[in-house]
Amino acid sequence: MTPIKNFCSIPSIKKTIKNTALAVVVAGTMSLYSCGGGEQEYVSETKVELTQGLVTTIEEVEKDKFKIADETVVEKKEDARIIAQYLDGQRDTFTLDEARLIEADSPRGSSMRGAFLGGVMGYYFGRSLSSPINSSSYKNNAAYQKSQTKTASSLKSTASRTTVRKPVNSTKGYGSGRSTRSYGG
Repeated sequence: MTPIKNFCSIPSIKKTIKNTALAVVVAGTMSLYSCGGGEQEYVSETKVELTQGLVTTIEEVEKDKFKIADETVVEKKEDARIIAQYLDGQRDTFTLDEARLIEADSPRGSSMRGAFLGGVMGYYFGRSLSSPINSSSYKNNAAYQKSQTKTASSLKSTASRTTVRKPVNSTKGYGSGRSTRSYGG
């Protein structure tokens, strides 16, 4: 390669060439660091959404203790219900949205929570479809077996699945949410 001093004898051209080369190297290095090396890694995640509904009947077996008596699949997710039968003979029916509100605001609702979250209905409240249902949430073994073999498998097989790609580490770079500020002490 021809040295710069032999390339041109005019000092201003030598200086311009050196400064331009330096600027290109600095800009290239900065772009590699700011882009995380130019390659972004992604991870695929499958999202599962239940498309059918479920009617869950829970019975109060002791004061404020509920067990699942029956679970039946219905065609539409909007038709999902929880039917609660109390020891005193009362009976209530809740939609999924009403059940979320009641279990958060009512002492009776919080005692029902363990029953329907442990069964197939728990899938509607955020439990993973890969996690098993809890046999202790059921009134008897027949109700548990029906839910495990028929109800849960029907809901899982008709669920819609979509795969999305997400960056592996989305906390790098500007606006990552990390702060270097320290408060107190």
